[in-house]
Amino acid sequence: MSVQKSQRVRDPVHDLIVFDTSDFEQKIWYFLNSREFQRLRRIKQLGFSELVYPGATHSRLAHSLGVFHTARQLSGLVRDRLGGKYDNDRAKIAQAAALVHDVGHGPFSHAFEEAVKQLDKDRGEKREHRHEMWTAEIIRGNTELGDRIRDRFGSDFREQVAQLLLQDTPTDIYSAIVSSQFDADRLDYVRRDRMMTGAQSGGFDYSWLLANLEVAKVTIATDDEEYAEVDSLVLGSKALQAAEAYVLGLFQMYFTVYFHKSTRSAEKMLTAIFRKLGNFVLDGKAEQIGLEEESPVVKFVKERSLDSYIELDDSVVWSALRTLTKSTDEGLAMLSTRLLDRRLYQAIDVSAHLSANEGQVANFRKQLKAAKEAGHIAADEVFEDQPKRNPYKRRGYDTPEALSRVLIYPPGGDKYDDLATMSDVVKSLNEKKIFRAYAKDDRAKKKIMEILEELK
Repeated sequence: MSVQKSQRVRDPVHDLIVFDTSDFEQKIWYFLNSREFQRLRRIKQLGFSELVYPGATHSRLAHSLGVFHTARQLSGLVRDRLGGKYDNDRAKIAQAAALVHDVGHGPFSHAFEEAVKQLDKDRGEKREHRHEMWTAEIIRGNTELGDRIRDRFGSDFREQVAQLLLQDTPTDIYSAIVSSQFDADRLDYVRRDRMMTGAQSGGFDYSWLLANLEVAKVTIATDDEEYAEVDSLVLGSKALQAAEAYVLGLFQMYFTVYFHKSTRSAEKMLTAIFRKLGNFVLDGKAEQIGLEEESPVVKFVKERSLDSYIELDDSVVWSALRTLTKSTDEGLAMLSTRLLDRRLYQAIDVSAHLSANEGQVANFRKQLKAAKEAGHIAADEVFEDQPKRNPYKRRGYDTPEALSRVLIYPPGGDKYDDLATMSDVVKSLNEKKIFRAYAKDDRAKKKIMEILEELK
């Protein structure tokens, strides 16, 4: 009789991630070698960020393992706090969801999602197909991963995992582990992305946060008059500074890494490329740009099927870009060549030039649009960008929004409250917006600067 062995994965953030010999974790391990999960090896967690931070080459697969490990730690804390009230079945669903939460990401992650959205807009179509929807399709569909989940846990378990990942807000403490303002996803990617990019901002004391986590009954409104109580994670008062650092760290990572001007420039270039090639393909002119009918990119643009989507990864898109450098369409060839060679469009911080005045920014956009319509600036010469981030979303007490809050006890008190209420630091934070324009060359940059000078 063979003895079941545990499996171990060496991770730069968590050290050893061990899948023990329990029936549940051996079933979870079985998910890893599915075709759809292994595809995540070929999708970088941070897309084009490696063009700025050369070390940021870590994959969605590595992040997914980290999220599972973190969700398992949080589940263990909930089990220790709740004792006999712990719902082991719900915890298993949450941990499984944590592992597979990113299988629906496309190449270059959010950048590709935006590119597809813009192509649909060009074609007058209103499709809502975020990566969470692709994830649910993969889990529910006739896929290797979907089949493995069903075979090991049953169809009902598989459906509950898919439903959890489609939720906008958590419904209980277990789904909050997977998706909230203090979830396993954020707790992993902030630490992982900071480590791999080498960014010095964004740090927080993860161990101290976990050491001070408690479970408490949270009073929530179920309608205008009735109230109910649900279990929720609550931080002890000693974790106040660590909680502030967590919120600030996430906020800083967005503007240091995720919204970096060079990364966003590359993303805008990819969007322009995909829109161009997509319109050629949908107009029946794929041969004019050099892509064959069997190209995975062409098949996806035409079919938008789950099978064609799963064929896509970063390497497929890079290969297509190499082909497109020889396209008969000059704009497509130029953009593809420049993206491959990292000759990115120059960024101009419009909001800084106009002192972040919303009215002036709106006037700039109008004048830029007018300049394009008049032919003074070509469509591919300047791209616009307006990234924004709310550092902390204030939540109400309605179900299930209340479970999305970060709750904390005051020093010496026994009544928890929202971190945004307890912390002067978090209370003072507001949404931050940046408006940038990306110029193809010095000529385009000069045109942008002329518009800015007129508005000053």
